[in-house]
Amino acid sequence: MYSDKRITPSNGRTVDTLIVLLHDRGSDDGVMAALAQRWTGHLPRAAFALPQGYSPASGVGASAAWFDAATTIEAAAERLGRYVDALKAEYRLNNRQVVLVGFGDGMALAIAHALRQQEAYAAVVGFSGTILGFGDFGREVVSKPPVMLIHGELDEFVSPPAFLKNFNLLESADVPTFTCFRPQLGHTIDPYGADAAMFFLQGAVAANLGSTLRKDVDRTPDEIAAATKLVIWDLDDTLWDGTLDDVGELRLNTFRADVIKRLNRSGIVSAICSKNEFDVARKALESFGLWDEFVFPRISFVPKGDALKSLIADMQLKPKNCVFIDDNVINLAEANAMLPDLHALDATLAETDVFLQKLVDAHSHVEKSRVAEYRSLQSRVTEGEQFDGDRESFLATCDIHVCIAWRADVVDFAHRIEELINRTNQLNFLKTRVEPGKMLEFVSEPSRRQCLAVFAWDKFGYHGLVGFIGIDIETQTLVHMAFSCRIMHMGIENWLLLRALAMFPKLKSPVPLSVKPQNPAWLKEEVFTNPSVRKFILAEEKKTGASASSARIRIMANCHSGVWAHFSGLRDVVEIDNFPRSFIMSQVLSKAYLTDTFAPALVYQFGTDLYDDKWPEEARAQLEGGLYEQCVREFCEFTQARGHKMLVVGSPQGMSDEMLSPKLGITRSRLESFTAVWREMAGLYDCVELMDADAVVGCDGMIDFGHYTIEASQEIAKEIAHWSERLPSSLFESAAAAA
Repeated sequence: MYSDKRITPSNGRTVDTLIVLLHDRGSDDGVMAALAQRWTGHLPRAAFALPQGYSPASGVGASAAWFDAATTIEAAAERLGRYVDALKAEYRLNNRQVVLVGFGDGMALAIAHALRQQEAYAAVVGFSGTILGFGDFGREVVSKPPVMLIHGELDEFVSPPAFLKNFNLLESADVPTFTCFRPQLGHTIDPYGADAAMFFLQGAVAANLGSTLRKDVDRTPDEIAAATKLVIWDLDDTLWDGTLDDVGELRLNTFRADVIKRLNRSGIVSAICSKNEFDVARKALESFGLWDEFVFPRISFVPKGDALKSLIADMQLKPKNCVFIDDNVINLAEANAMLPDLHALDATLAETDVFLQKLVDAHSHVEKSRVAEYRSLQSRVTEGEQFDGDRESFLATCDIHVCIAWRADVVDFAHRIEELINRTNQLNFLKTRVEPGKMLEFVSEPSRRQCLAVFAWDKFGYHGLVGFIGIDIETQTLVHMAFSCRIMHMGIENWLLLRALAMFPKLKSPVPLSVKPQNPAWLKEEVFTNPSVRKFILAEEKKTGASASSARIRIMANCHSGVWAHFSGLRDVVEIDNFPRSFIMSQVLSKAYLTDTFAPALVYQFGTDLYDDKWPEEARAQLEGGLYEQCVREFCEFTQARGHKMLVVGSPQGMSDEMLSPKLGITRSRLESFTAVWREMAGLYDCVELMDADAVVGCDGMIDFGHYTIEASQEIAKEIAHWSERLPSSLFESAAAAA
């Protein structure tokens, strides 16, 4: 009998796996014992055995190395077989529950024994060794358990060419072979290699015990599909039938290729994690017209668990929002061992395609590709890894631009904001969610909620709408605060929070925030008021809002402009005002309006005119004494002279005192005076039509003197649409001719 050391489950669990660790000939077992200690917590139902010596009855002293210089590898393999058989009987196991792990000569012994078994072992792991003991390797191999080879670049005893020879030898015999080559490592086992082997073994053990994939019992397939942001694909026998090493033709799985394209159009991106030659795989994907459909390709001969972990981290996602598809059950189990929340799917099963169809259907309502955004992130990650300096210095080289849209301008992006909040987990600081379709309502009452949406781009590309803060104005409390994971660690969330605090110094949060308000020096702030910036963002977001030069209608209602444009159904022909790029009647005093651009049809809401601070201090006392009427008359004459038309929107009569604000100049006297002026102008000028606010809105539709509920805004938008239908076509023809 052999003497040995054992590590068995400390919690009394039944042993379902036997791991035999074989040290290098001529050395002690300290390295292997440390390996067993490192692994035992991760393989809780495994027994670890380290053979020490052989009984005197065999003619070898008990204290002698059981695989010494006088023992041939063939003889040692026979002894190892008897030892393993005895342990199998003791634990009532079969070969499929046995793993051999060897270091140096122990690796040679493990492979010499394992590959000659009639029934294959669960797996073999070989550290820094050479395959020995075979005459004709191909003929002598009987069973083909999965084998993992781990080797150091600077191994002083077994050269890298010998490692490559081992790999080629196993591959030639169709033995499933996995590799982990460690740069700058000698003849030893480092933590990385030890963990790579551990994850490989977790996969092999799970596969042999019939529990390859961790079942996601907490989520239904529908919930998994809804939460998915990324699909990671293996290539061989997954995306196509066949392998890149085969001589035969690859046969593309056209259903899965179509799924990738359809998901890309719906905001779900695809990445690659494949053990292949990068250039060979890229050439194959290009031949199928698929290379540009992928982001973050990880194509190399490295352990998949580690590759998946770094890929998901680089994409700044969480495993639970990712799906991994592979045909190799060991790769799948290794992936779940390292990333328990990752949803892993067996490419060989029909249920995988059923899930993929469910995934397509779950996101079919989304019409936005994120491939370009993730590709720019990929470029930033790659350049950041190569940059010689600290992170802040690197960010300063990225030319990062940020721009805030707020109030009226946010309406155009309500759906995108809703999507951001509902899909974001890591940087959703309040963990809020939005009922589908409700974000439009949230942003459509700007007097109740302040909404800030931030867009970003840099030298790597356009990142899109990457953050949103929503604030309840009355309580000055954060309602939403969410950011895209693509801008993580760029400081944009700190910057936007600082801007929110500038507006609301007493801003409160319902939960403690882990982000601090800061103004990173590397961020370059742009303003949405800038026509070129606004045009750039609208074009990138595929929004059809008209520019000043092309608009048929201009809605001059400040914070309500975007709401009315949206609900009227006229957004593609409407230019919207929004502070500070908004027309107000005080511009007639300064003559600034003469340099402005006005569309042939104008919608004007005069509530902003009521504020004292919109007028020069010396003019305020004269407003109700005829100055406001003078300004309005001049603008009406200006409008009529150009052949334009204007619909004027005011407030209903009979509003309560609570809806007014005398401290700001908004008195009942001023409101009634200004309303009377517009009634008079509507009677004097054919170009002016005054909407009947009492009939259309009523006091119940008012939040305050000049702000409307969403229901009232919808009714006003209908009136705008009806008014626009009544406008003569000649109005726009003459404007086009003049242009």
